[in-house]
Amino acid sequence: MTQEILTVGKFLFDYLYAQGARHAFGIPGDFALPTFRWLDASPIELITMTHEPSVGFAADGYARVNGLGVAVVTYCVGGLNMLNSVACAYAEKSPMIVISGGPSPNDRKADPLVHHKVRTFDTQRRIFEEVTCANTVLTDPERAAEEIIRVVREVQTQCRPGYIEIPFDIVDLPIPAPRIVNVLAAESDAENLDAAIEDAIQMINTAQRPVIIADIELHRHNLTDLAVGLSSKFNIPIAATLLSKSVVSEQNPLYVGVYSGGLSEPETQALVEESDCVILLGAFLTDVFMGMDNSAKLKRKHCILATTEKTLIGLRRYENIQFKDFLERLLEAPLTRRPGFANPVMMREPLKLPPEQANDPITVESFFQMLEHEMPDDATLVCDTGDALLGAIGLRTSQRKNFLSDAYYLSMGFAVPASVGAMAANPDSRAIVIAGDGAFQMTGIELSTVAKQKMTPIVCVLNNDGYGTQRHIIDGPFNNIHRWDYGKICELLNYGTPYRVTTKGELREALQKAVSRQEMALIEVIVPRDDCSRPLRRLGEGLGKLRDTKKRHAT
Repeated sequence: MTQEILTVGKFLFDYLYAQGARHAFGIPGDFALPTFRWLDASPIELITMTHEPSVGFAADGYARVNGLGVAVVTYCVGGLNMLNSVACAYAEKSPMIVISGGPSPNDRKADPLVHHKVRTFDTQRRIFEEVTCANTVLTDPERAAEEIIRVVREVQTQCRPGYIEIPFDIVDLPIPAPRIVNVLAAESDAENLDAAIEDAIQMINTAQRPVIIADIELHRHNLTDLAVGLSSKFNIPIAATLLSKSVVSEQNPLYVGVYSGGLSEPETQALVEESDCVILLGAFLTDVFMGMDNSAKLKRKHCILATTEKTLIGLRRYENIQFKDFLERLLEAPLTRRPGFANPVMMREPLKLPPEQANDPITVESFFQMLEHEMPDDATLVCDTGDALLGAIGLRTSQRKNFLSDAYYLSMGFAVPASVGAMAANPDSRAIVIAGDGAFQMTGIELSTVAKQKMTPIVCVLNNDGYGTQRHIIDGPFNNIHRWDYGKICELLNYGTPYRVTTKGELREALQKAVSRQEMALIEVIVPRDDCSRPLRRLGEGLGKLRDTKKRHAT
């Protein structure tokens, strides 16, 4: 029996499949075509997108649901076009592999002006070095397998993107079986870990009102259950952040909502900021976390911060402590169980539309209230930047891990392509996509991929006639965009059903029809030009004072 020859291309995609990747997202180009041929022959299903930024967002969305995303593009014109969405994945710790075709090693020696080349043959790799945790150019077939394993391992360890560039004439070459290297798991410094746990116990047990904030690193590193267990075992209330919304079940009786400084619901903000022991687990202390205008009132001496990168108890720092070790030890520590907690922000029944309000115009806040009532329990909510995200702060989802947004990097255009990745990763969950009209104009054409894949999302376009978020910071004609008839995209694609709604009654009817039918729906939701959610108004006021000289002087 003839043994199948192992090549660079075959090993790459077989290995990614073994690590859990079942789909890849990409756009072909001549340098990458030999690589695409190996992808096509692999058990991984390719979803071809319409534009490289969407390739990155789709792979990112897939990674957030599945644990590992794959994006495949051509050299420079494809890779550099995708850079922003890979930067988003890096900033928010989403594990995806960027695979790029590339010129031949012989071309690199001669240094000719080959098409797609920018400055040097290494330009693309060096640029991607800034937005990936590991990278390689596979110019040596003898070491290709080991390099692939190294990059993928770093991506899985750090939960950030990695970069693999394959010259077009290398991908078909035979390679030796990889040398298996046993990499020892990192260990905590025992004395430092003991000291950190001792000090954490002291701070928590002497506190009157401790609260846990469960952030995104818990989800990325599969450690959420430890944080939820800590909350449950010792009866400590637990909050999420915008980036980690729904990582903790929003029906948990100890769940107190999304904390984001002054953008939070008032009850949530008070619970966190009046706490004398805030236990921050896996937290990104970003300006979004702080309310965008540093409105968060957290005192460092009352905080415990544990992440994959640092451990702080009050004003003390403890080096070389593994995040998982800290969580496991804290869960088993002799902490005092808190007395009964009366949760002021318990999960409520979604509000029904009173009959007398059926003809009222839709506001952003009423849209989210009605969506919460009508959305299926197993839906995945994918929100774009702006009120599509901030308006959802108070909305409660029914299941864990079914809310996606780029709530730190805040790149417009995330939601539609990210939903393609989310639906591929979890086809049993109906995606509900929320995007403003400005964000939709950036990547909404990716519904072409939705049509090709026969996917059935419910896409809600919040039409406030322009860049509404910016208007609340600094207004001007630069925030105006061309008006589209958004429902016409269904006619263009010959796929899906459009709805245009201006009243609450029309919105309820459109949502009910969209939920009941297994087809793509596009609901254009007309909201007043100057309307916004309370969090966005608060954000606009705060950022306006920072960005606008006139407002700053008036203050």
